[in-house]
Amino acid sequence: MVLTERLNWFRDRDIVQDGEGCVYTVLGHIQPPQHVLVFLKYVPDEGGRWRSSGKTYRRVFWGGVESVISAESQIPRDFLRYDSHFGTVLPEIHVSSISSYFLPDRRLESIVKNGPADILEKRALRLAEAIHDVLHIPLERIGVGGSVAWNAHDPEISDVNMNVYGLENGWRLEHGYDTLAEEAPYIELRPESEWVRSKQRLLGRSTHLTMSDLQTLFERRRALCIDGFSIGVTPILMPDEAPILHGSEVYRNVSPQPIRTVMTIHDDTFSIFLPSILYGISDPIELIHPFRVTRLMIYEGAYRGLLRSGDRIEVCGMLQRVDKVPRSDSEPLYQVMVGTMKGAGQEYIRFL
Repeated sequence: MVLTERLNWFRDRDIVQDGEGCVYTVLGHIQPPQHVLVFLKYVPDEGGRWRSSGKTYRRVFWGGVESVISAESQIPRDFLRYDSHFGTVLPEIHVSSISSYFLPDRRLESIVKNGPADILEKRALRLAEAIHDVLHIPLERIGVGGSVAWNAHDPEISDVNMNVYGLENGWRLEHGYDTLAEEAPYIELRPESEWVRSKQRLLGRSTHLTMSDLQTLFERRRALCIDGFSIGVTPILMPDEAPILHGSEVYRNVSPQPIRTVMTIHDDTFSIFLPSILYGISDPIELIHPFRVTRLMIYEGAYRGLLRSGDRIEVCGMLQRVDKVPRSDSEPLYQVMVGTMKGAGQEYIRFL
Protein backbone atom coordinates (compact mmCIF):
# COMPACT_ATOMS: atom_id res chain seq x y z
CA MET A 1 0.00 0.00 0.00
CA VAL A 2 1.01 3.66 -0.31
CA LEU A 3 2.48 4.63 3.05
CA THR A 4 1.33 8.26 2.87
CA GLU A 5 -2.27 7.06 2.98
CA ARG A 6 -1.82 6.27 6.67
CA LEU A 7 0.94 8.61 7.85
CA ASN A 8 0.73 8.91 11.66
CA TRP A 9 -2.05 6.36 11.67
CA PHE A 10 -0.12 3.31 12.80
CA ARG A 11 -2.01 0.81 14.93
CA ASP A 12 -0.89 -1.74 17.49
CA ARG A 13 0.24 -4.97 15.73
CA ASP A 14 0.50 -3.51 12.24
CA ILE A 15 3.69 -4.76 10.58
CA VAL A 16 6.45 -2.69 8.94
CA GLN A 17 9.65 -3.64 7.11
CA ASP A 18 12.80 -1.56 6.76
CA GLY A 19 15.10 -1.28 3.76
CA GLU A 20 17.32 -4.11 5.06
CA GLY A 21 14.38 -6.49 5.14
CA CYS A 22 13.97 -6.60 8.92
CA VAL A 23 10.35 -7.01 10.01
CA TYR A 24 8.91 -5.12 12.99
CA THR A 25 5.58 -5.18 14.82
CA VAL A 26 4.01 -1.89 15.86
CA LEU A 27 3.82 -1.60 19.65
CA GLY A 28 0.80 0.04 21.25
CA HIS A 29 -1.55 2.90 20.55
CA ILE A 30 0.66 5.74 21.82
CA GLN A 31 2.55 6.47 18.60
CA PRO A 32 4.94 9.38 17.89
CA PRO A 33 4.44 11.60 14.83
CA GLN A 34 6.73 10.82 11.86
CA HIS A 35 8.03 7.72 13.69
CA VAL A 36 6.56 4.38 14.68
CA LEU A 37 7.26 2.63 17.99
CA VAL A 38 8.03 -1.03 17.24
CA PHE A 39 9.75 -4.22 18.34
CA LEU A 40 11.92 -6.29 16.02
CA LYS A 41 10.40 -9.68 15.25
CA TYR A 42 12.14 -11.19 12.16
CA VAL A 43 15.51 -10.67 10.50
CA PRO A 44 16.73 -11.95 7.10
CA ASP A 45 18.66 -15.20 7.58
CA GLU A 46 19.55 -17.87 5.02
CA GLY A 47 18.93 -20.51 7.67
CA GLY A 48 15.60 -19.06 8.78
CA ARG A 49 12.35 -21.03 8.88
CA TRP A 50 10.03 -18.27 7.66
CA ARG A 51 9.88 -17.42 3.97
CA SER A 52 8.38 -14.48 2.07
CA SER A 53 8.93 -13.25 -1.49
CA GLY A 54 11.74 -15.76 -2.01
CA LYS A 55 13.70 -14.73 1.12
CA THR A 56 14.08 -16.55 4.43
CA TYR A 57 13.82 -15.04 7.90
CA ARG A 58 14.70 -15.91 11.47
CA ARG A 59 12.44 -14.98 14.34
CA VAL A 60 14.09 -12.97 17.14
CA PHE A 61 11.06 -12.04 19.26
CA TRP A 62 9.35 -14.78 21.28
CA GLY A 63 7.47 -12.69 23.85
CA GLY A 64 8.16 -10.48 26.84
CA VAL A 65 10.33 -7.45 27.53
CA GLU A 66 13.49 -9.57 27.78
CA SER A 67 12.97 -10.65 24.17
CA VAL A 68 12.78 -7.00 23.10
CA ILE A 69 16.03 -6.26 24.96
CA SER A 70 17.86 -9.24 23.44
CA ALA A 71 16.90 -8.11 19.93
CA GLU A 72 18.08 -4.53 20.55
CA SER A 73 21.62 -5.29 19.40
CA GLN A 74 20.25 -6.18 15.95
CA ILE A 75 18.38 -2.90 15.50
CA PRO A 76 20.16 -0.15 13.54
CA ARG A 77 21.51 2.48 15.94
CA ASP A 78 19.56 5.27 14.27
CA PHE A 79 16.35 3.34 15.04
CA LEU A 80 17.07 3.60 18.79
CA ARG A 81 15.72 7.02 19.66
CA TYR A 82 15.22 8.99 22.84
CA ASP A 83 11.47 9.44 23.23
CA SER A 84 10.58 12.57 25.17
CA HIS A 85 7.08 11.26 25.99
CA PHE A 86 8.29 8.05 27.66
CA GLY A 87 11.55 9.55 28.90
CA THR A 88 13.74 6.72 27.62
CA VAL A 89 15.39 5.29 24.51
CA LEU A 90 13.01 3.17 22.44
CA PRO A 91 13.08 1.41 19.05
CA GLU A 92 11.34 3.84 16.70
CA ILE A 93 11.52 3.91 12.92
CA HIS A 94 11.13 7.10 10.92
CA VAL A 95 8.43 6.71 8.31
CA SER A 96 10.99 7.42 5.55
CA SER A 97 12.87 4.24 6.55
CA ILE A 98 9.84 2.00 6.07
CA SER A 99 9.92 0.07 2.81
CA SER A 100 6.77 -2.04 3.28
CA TYR A 101 3.70 -1.73 5.47
CA PHE A 102 1.40 -4.71 6.09
CA LEU A 103 -2.14 -4.25 7.42
CA PRO A 104 -3.84 -7.25 9.04
CA ASP A 105 -7.32 -6.06 8.02
CA ARG A 106 -6.23 -5.66 4.38
CA ARG A 107 -4.75 -9.15 4.51
CA LEU A 108 -8.04 -10.63 5.72
CA GLU A 109 -9.87 -8.65 3.05
CA SER A 110 -7.64 -10.33 0.45
CA ILE A 111 -8.38 -13.79 1.87
CA VAL A 112 -12.12 -13.07 1.80
CA LYS A 113 -11.90 -11.88 -1.81
CA ASN A 114 -9.56 -14.54 -3.23
CA GLY A 115 -10.27 -17.46 -0.93
CA PRO A 116 -7.84 -19.13 1.50
CA ALA A 117 -4.61 -20.52 0.02
CA ASP A 118 -3.83 -22.94 2.86
CA ILE A 119 -5.15 -24.35 6.13
CA LEU A 120 -4.01 -21.38 8.23
CA GLU A 121 -5.78 -18.88 6.00
CA LYS A 122 -8.86 -21.14 6.03
CA ARG A 123 -8.91 -21.14 9.84
CA ALA A 124 -8.50 -17.37 9.95
CA LEU A 125 -11.39 -16.93 7.53
CA ARG A 126 -13.67 -19.32 9.43
CA LEU A 127 -13.02 -17.56 12.72
CA ALA A 128 -13.52 -14.12 11.17
CA GLU A 129 -16.84 -15.21 9.70
CA ALA A 130 -17.95 -16.62 13.06
CA ILE A 131 -17.01 -13.39 14.87
CA HIS A 132 -18.96 -11.47 12.26
CA ASP A 133 -22.02 -13.76 12.25
CA VAL A 134 -22.29 -14.32 16.02
CA LEU A 135 -21.01 -11.06 17.50
CA HIS A 136 -22.00 -8.80 14.59
CA ILE A 137 -18.53 -7.28 14.27
CA PRO A 138 -17.97 -6.08 10.67
CA LEU A 139 -15.44 -8.11 8.67
CA GLU A 140 -13.59 -4.89 7.83
CA ARG A 141 -12.93 -4.49 11.58
CA ILE A 142 -11.20 -7.88 11.78
CA GLY A 143 -7.64 -8.68 10.70
CA VAL A 144 -5.20 -11.56 10.56
CA GLY A 145 -1.76 -10.69 11.93
CA GLY A 146 1.57 -12.36 12.63
CA SER A 147 3.40 -14.10 9.81
CA VAL A 148 0.16 -14.58 7.85
CA ALA A 149 -0.16 -10.79 7.55
CA TRP A 150 3.02 -10.53 5.47
CA ASN A 151 2.74 -13.89 3.70
CA ALA A 152 5.63 -15.50 5.55
CA HIS A 153 3.69 -18.27 7.27
CA ASP A 154 4.30 -21.99 7.02
CA PRO A 155 1.31 -24.26 7.81
CA GLU A 156 3.72 -26.68 9.51
CA ILE A 157 5.19 -24.26 12.07
CA SER A 158 3.14 -21.03 12.10
CA ASP A 159 0.24 -20.11 14.31
CA VAL A 160 -2.66 -17.75 13.61
CA ASN A 161 -3.13 -14.41 15.38
CA MET A 162 -6.12 -12.22 14.72
CA ASN A 163 -7.17 -8.68 15.61
CA VAL A 164 -10.49 -6.96 16.27
CA TYR A 165 -10.44 -3.20 15.77
CA GLY A 166 -12.20 -0.53 17.80
CA LEU A 167 -13.14 0.14 21.44
CA GLU A 168 -16.72 -1.10 21.14
CA ASN A 169 -15.81 -4.15 19.05
CA GLY A 170 -13.01 -5.07 21.45
CA TRP A 171 -15.40 -5.22 24.39
CA ARG A 172 -18.02 -7.02 22.29
CA LEU A 173 -15.43 -9.72 21.69
CA GLU A 174 -14.31 -9.73 25.34
CA HIS A 175 -17.88 -10.40 26.49
CA GLY A 176 -18.66 -12.77 23.62
CA TYR A 177 -16.27 -15.71 23.99
CA ASP A 178 -18.82 -18.01 25.58
CA THR A 179 -21.44 -17.07 23.00
CA LEU A 180 -19.02 -17.86 20.16
CA ALA A 181 -18.29 -21.27 21.62
CA GLU A 182 -21.99 -21.98 22.13
CA GLU A 183 -23.28 -20.84 18.73
CA ALA A 184 -20.47 -21.88 16.36
CA PRO A 185 -20.24 -25.71 16.40
CA TYR A 186 -16.62 -25.78 15.20
CA ILE A 187 -15.38 -23.30 17.86
CA GLU A 188 -14.49 -24.05 21.46
CA LEU A 189 -12.69 -22.21 24.23
CA ARG A 190 -9.01 -22.98 24.70
CA PRO A 191 -8.77 -25.45 27.60
CA GLU A 192 -7.05 -24.36 30.79
CA SER A 193 -4.47 -27.13 30.42
CA GLU A 194 -3.04 -25.46 27.31
CA TRP A 195 -1.98 -22.36 29.26
CA VAL A 196 0.75 -24.25 31.13
CA ARG A 197 3.59 -23.10 28.85
CA SER A 198 2.39 -19.50 29.02
CA LYS A 199 2.39 -19.68 32.80
CA GLN A 200 5.86 -21.18 32.85
CA ARG A 201 7.21 -18.40 30.62
CA LEU A 202 5.73 -15.78 32.93
CA LEU A 203 7.17 -17.55 35.97
CA GLY A 204 10.56 -17.41 34.26
CA ARG A 205 10.27 -13.65 33.88
CA SER A 206 9.47 -12.94 37.53
CA THR A 207 10.71 -14.77 40.60
CA HIS A 208 8.04 -13.00 42.67
CA LEU A 209 5.10 -14.94 41.21
CA THR A 210 3.90 -18.40 42.13
CA MET A 211 1.91 -20.88 40.07
CA SER A 212 -1.01 -20.15 42.39
CA ASP A 213 -0.80 -16.43 41.48
CA LEU A 214 -0.86 -17.30 37.78
CA GLN A 215 -3.73 -19.74 38.20
CA THR A 216 -5.85 -16.86 39.50
CA LEU A 217 -4.71 -14.50 36.74
CA PHE A 218 -5.19 -16.97 33.91
CA GLU A 219 -8.77 -17.77 34.90
CA ARG A 220 -9.53 -14.62 32.90
CA ARG A 221 -7.34 -15.45 29.89
CA ARG A 222 -9.49 -16.41 26.89
CA ALA A 223 -8.66 -17.83 23.48
CA LEU A 224 -10.58 -19.72 20.82
CA CYS A 225 -9.92 -23.04 19.11
CA ILE A 226 -11.03 -24.19 15.67
CA ASP A 227 -10.81 -27.95 15.31
CA GLY A 228 -8.41 -27.99 18.27
CA PHE A 229 -6.14 -25.27 16.78
CA SER A 230 -5.76 -22.29 19.15
CA ILE A 231 -6.16 -18.76 17.77
CA GLY A 232 -5.61 -15.67 19.89
CA VAL A 233 -7.66 -12.58 19.06
CA THR A 234 -6.32 -9.20 20.19
CA PRO A 235 -8.45 -6.05 20.61
CA ILE A 236 -6.82 -3.06 18.88
CA LEU A 237 -7.72 0.60 19.44
CA MET A 238 -8.16 2.76 16.39
CA PRO A 239 -5.83 5.80 16.45
CA ASP A 240 -8.67 8.28 16.90
CA GLU A 241 -9.81 6.36 20.00
CA ALA A 242 -6.45 6.45 21.81
CA PRO A 243 -6.95 8.09 25.24
CA ILE A 244 -3.39 9.50 25.34
CA LEU A 245 -1.77 11.30 22.43
CA HIS A 246 1.98 11.04 22.06
CA GLY A 247 3.58 14.26 23.30
CA SER A 248 0.62 15.19 25.51
CA GLU A 249 2.47 13.87 28.58
CA VAL A 250 6.02 13.29 29.84
CA TYR A 251 6.91 10.34 32.10
CA ARG A 252 9.66 10.80 34.68
CA ASN A 253 10.84 7.92 36.88
CA VAL A 254 10.54 8.76 40.58
CA SER A 255 12.65 5.82 41.74
CA PRO A 256 15.64 4.15 40.05
CA GLN A 257 14.13 0.65 40.48
CA PRO A 258 10.57 -0.77 40.39
CA ILE A 259 8.49 -0.23 43.52
CA ARG A 260 5.77 -2.41 45.00
CA THR A 261 2.36 -1.09 45.96
CA VAL A 262 -1.23 -2.21 46.40
CA MET A 263 -3.86 -0.67 44.16
CA THR A 264 -7.65 -0.82 43.74
CA ILE A 265 -8.89 -0.54 40.15
CA HIS A 266 -11.85 1.77 39.46
CA ASP A 267 -11.89 2.18 35.66
CA ASP A 268 -11.02 -0.61 33.19
CA THR A 269 -12.25 1.02 29.95
CA PHE A 270 -8.87 0.61 28.21
CA SER A 271 -7.69 -2.50 30.05
CA ILE A 272 -8.01 -4.90 27.09
CA PHE A 273 -5.74 -2.92 24.77
CA LEU A 274 -1.98 -2.33 24.66
CA PRO A 275 -0.85 -0.43 26.54
CA SER A 276 -3.51 -1.40 29.08
CA ILE A 277 -4.50 1.78 30.92
CA LEU A 278 -6.38 1.49 34.20
CA TYR A 279 -7.37 4.09 36.78
CA GLY A 280 -7.71 3.58 40.51
CA ILE A 281 -6.02 4.43 43.78
CA SER A 282 -2.94 3.02 45.45
CA ASP A 283 -2.11 2.58 49.10
CA PRO A 284 0.10 5.38 50.50
CA ILE A 285 3.61 5.50 48.99
CA GLU A 286 6.29 7.27 51.00
CA LEU A 287 8.18 8.53 47.92
CA ILE A 288 5.24 10.65 46.74
CA HIS A 289 3.43 11.40 50.01
CA PRO A 290 0.81 12.89 50.32
CA PHE A 291 -0.13 11.87 46.76
CA ARG A 292 -0.97 8.40 45.51
CA VAL A 293 -0.75 6.48 42.26
CA THR A 294 -3.98 6.83 40.30
CA ARG A 295 -3.03 5.20 36.99
CA LEU A 296 -1.56 1.87 35.95
CA MET A 297 -0.05 1.49 32.46
CA ILE A 298 0.85 -2.01 31.24
CA TYR A 299 3.11 -2.76 28.27
CA GLU A 300 3.67 -6.40 29.26
CA GLY A 301 1.33 -8.33 26.95
CA ALA A 302 1.02 -11.24 29.39
CA TYR A 303 -1.12 -9.02 31.66
CA ARG A 304 -3.17 -7.34 28.92
CA GLY A 305 -6.88 -7.63 29.55
CA LEU A 306 -6.68 -9.48 32.86
CA LEU A 307 -7.67 -6.66 35.26
CA ARG A 308 -11.17 -5.33 35.91
CA SER A 309 -12.83 -2.57 37.89
CA GLY A 310 -13.08 -3.60 41.53
CA ASP A 311 -9.87 -5.65 41.51
CA ARG A 312 -7.41 -5.14 44.34
CA ILE A 313 -3.92 -6.01 43.19
CA GLU A 314 -0.31 -6.02 44.25
CA VAL A 315 1.77 -4.46 41.49
CA CYS A 316 5.51 -3.96 41.09
CA GLY A 317 6.58 -1.53 38.40
CA MET A 318 8.31 1.76 37.69
CA LEU A 319 6.85 4.64 39.68
CA GLN A 320 6.49 7.64 37.38
CA ARG A 321 5.36 11.24 37.62
CA VAL A 322 3.20 12.26 34.66
CA ASP A 323 3.69 15.87 33.57
CA LYS A 324 1.04 17.23 31.25
CA VAL A 325 2.00 19.14 28.09
CA PRO A 326 1.41 22.04 28.24
CA ARG A 327 2.14 22.06 31.97
CA SER A 328 -0.84 22.30 34.29
CA ASP A 329 -1.27 23.69 37.79
CA SER A 330 -3.53 20.80 38.72
CA GLU A 331 -2.59 18.14 41.26
CA PRO A 332 0.29 15.97 39.98
CA LEU A 333 -0.53 12.59 38.43
CA TYR A 334 1.48 9.49 39.33
CA GLN A 335 1.40 6.15 37.57
CA VAL A 336 3.04 2.74 37.80
CA MET A 337 4.24 1.29 34.50
CA VAL A 338 4.67 -2.46 34.04
CA GLY A 339 6.62 -3.73 31.04
CA THR A 340 9.61 -1.39 31.09
CA MET A 341 13.05 -2.41 29.90
CA LYS A 342 14.59 -1.00 33.07
CA GLY A 343 12.38 -3.11 35.31
CA ALA A 344 12.53 -6.33 33.28
CA GLY A 345 12.50 -9.40 35.50
CA GLN A 346 11.30 -7.51 38.56
CA GLU A 347 7.86 -6.27 37.54
CA TYR A 348 4.71 -8.26 38.19
CA ILE A 349 0.99 -8.11 39.02
CA ARG A 350 -1.01 -10.41 41.25
CA PHE A 351 -4.51 -10.39 42.70
CA LEU A 352 -5.11 -9.91 46.41
